[in-house]
Amino acid sequence: MRTRFSISLPVLILAGFIYFITDTPSLLSLLLPAALHELGHIVTLRLLGLRISCFKAELKGLCIEYRGCTSAAGHVMAAPAGPLWGIVYGLAAAWLALRLDSGWLELSAGISLILSMFNLLPALPLDGGRILYNISEALWGPGFAARLLNALGLATGTVLLALGAWLMLKGFGIAVEMAAVWLLMYTGEKLRNPMYREII
Repeated sequence: MRTRFSISLPVLILAGFIYFITDTPSLLSLLLPAALHELGHIVTLRLLGLRISCFKAELKGLCIEYRGCTSAAGHVMAAPAGPLWGIVYGLAAAWLALRLDSGWLELSAGISLILSMFNLLPALPLDGGRILYNISEALWGPGFAARLLNALGLATGTVLLALGAWLMLKGFGIAVEMAAVWLLMYTGEKLRNPMYREII
């Protein structure tokens, strides 16, 4: 079975815009942590004996569809692998940045750590939400897991929205506010898809 690749039109437009407004070193400082994050998922899925069938680049993120059977513990193991690789890279890059006096490594380390911590929040479609969903589903069933993650997703998004507004007023930019809006947009959509576990 061949692995398929799919990129949505909004992602292509967004990628072009990002390429237009940023320089190559800054772009690479973002792409490297993102690639390592996804590589962490891929390696773990392969170690679990699962076959990757499709990569989809969508506005809700890079989705990896896979086929095969694994336990709830396997799904729980696969979800944190991406953030874990990101944290390890971020700490290593920060250590090297101090010793080499590298601004690029410092920027890449910061991006990696921020993305990894954000991904561990207890809300879908983030990895932290996937971990919690699979644990809750195994213990109390899919209905309870869906209700729990829906509530946590709305709560997490609302808190980030308020925090983002406060940071904007303090002059720290709109990044957190945009992340909150993105999270609130896709929390419910992920729960409407019962096969979401195929996407890491």
